[in-house]
Amino acid sequence: MPMPIFDTQEAVPEAFRAEYEEREGKWHPKIPDVAKLEKSIADEREKAETERKARNKAEGERDALKRAKDAKDKGITEEQLADIQSKEAAARKPIEEERDRLAAENRKLKLTDRVKALALAAGVMPDRITKAMKDLESRVDLTEDGNSIVVKDAAGKVTAETIEDFLGKTYKSEAPFFYAGTGAPGSGAEGSSSSSGAQNGSYDPVAAGKAAAKEQKKTAGDNALAFR
Repeated sequence: MPMPIFDTQEAVPEAFRAEYEEREGKWHPKIPDVAKLEKSIADEREKAETERKARNKAEGERDALKRAKDAKDKGITEEQLADIQSKEAAARKPIEEERDRLAAENRKLKLTDRVKALALAAGVMPDRITKAMKDLESRVDLTEDGNSIVVKDAAGKVTAETIEDFLGKTYKSEAPFFYAGTGAPGSGAEGSSSSSGAQNGSYDPVAAGKAAAKEQKKTAGDNALAFR
């Protein structure tokens, strides 16, 4: 949103007066000095790169000192120590890979597969479940102990909502096109698609409204008969 223009300097809020200048009898926001901004950005990038190089150098020197100390403590050369560490890393690799594989399988079983089953039960259409799951990746996660599913809001903050309520209510209202019978384009309707106007992926709101009114009238009649 552009900053406003004022008729007098006094009309400019005091906190922003330094950012204004007079032009053609009115007070306008100062035109930014593009060259100055570009130089400032370049200086910041150079500073960040210098800090990165200094940090990498310090970390390298620290690691070298640690290797030298470890080799001295073991009574071997640094080359021998490097060879030992390489062999240890190679021995750990299959163990770590198996650990990661089991962790991935556990996550799939407890999160991905569970959310998929609940989404289908909540009305997500089978032919759209793959896209829905991709969309849901950022909205669900496992608790630290890995035993429960938590729901996140759009900003990534964990909420108190249960996964069942989220899929059955919140997400259904956010992404109705994944659900059957919502009236969203291509989702079909509660009953025949022709009654709602949702045919071949199209959606007629007037026809949908008439169908909903008809369904409500039918339900009311059924309820009245039930109480006779």
